[in-house]
Amino acid sequence: MEEFLTVAQVADLAGVHPGSVYRWLDDPDVPLTKHKTPNGRVRIPRREAEEWARLRNTPVVVDVSAASPALTGITS
Repeated sequence: MEEFLTVAQVADLAGVHPGSVYRWLDDPDVPLTKHKTPNGRVRIPRREAEEWARLRNTPVVVDVSAASPALTGITS
């Protein structure tokens, strides 16, 4: 059986404010599925939340030598 997390638990997992999780749930580019309980509470599948938190926290490496000054803020 699939385990679900509350918005507060997902926020804690991702290190963000719960309001950010609600914004993510409204963003079609964020791969989180919102499930509502009969009393209207929002739950998110743990598997999706953990994967999203992992992807969010994966560093992006920018090759400064090949990047434009507009991207890096470095002019020389």
